[in-house]
Amino acid sequence: MKAVTVTLYVLTALVTGLHNFLLLTVMVNGAPFNPLNFSALLGSATLLGAAKIAPLRPRVAAAVALTGSLLLRVYYAPMLVVSFSMPFTTRSEIRDSIRFHDYVLLVGMLLAPILLIACTANSALFWVRHRESRKVTENPT
Repeated sequence: MKAVTVTLYVLTALVTGLHNFLLLTVMVNGAPFNPLNFSALLGSATLLGAAKIAPLRPRVAAAVALTGSLLLRVYYAPMLVVSFSMPFTTRSEIRDSIRFHDYVLLVGMLLAPILLIACTANSALFWVRHRESRKVTENPT
């Protein structure tokens, strides 16, 4: 179970981190500044840190991963709302990404929200389970 959790944390951190880094590098060419990208980049780094400590301290890693997931949701939740409210625009963005061979943007747009939902659910369930198991093993005073 820990290997699946670590793999999910690392995969989510890499996909979201590369996607946000690409969007930050586009700002060099004159794209508008978006401060939400920086919170998402911090969330990706937090998920990498959670993956590092997950084998040693799973409950702490779950709390850190939940924090990183919430930081990533600051960026990806508005993106999902816009994508679902304007499906034709989203479809044309996907078509343009395929046409111009911009696969990092395409993977970030399609796969990152799915991985983020899975990572948030996994870390929340893992955190709750470890909290309940800690209550059972504690000695009553």
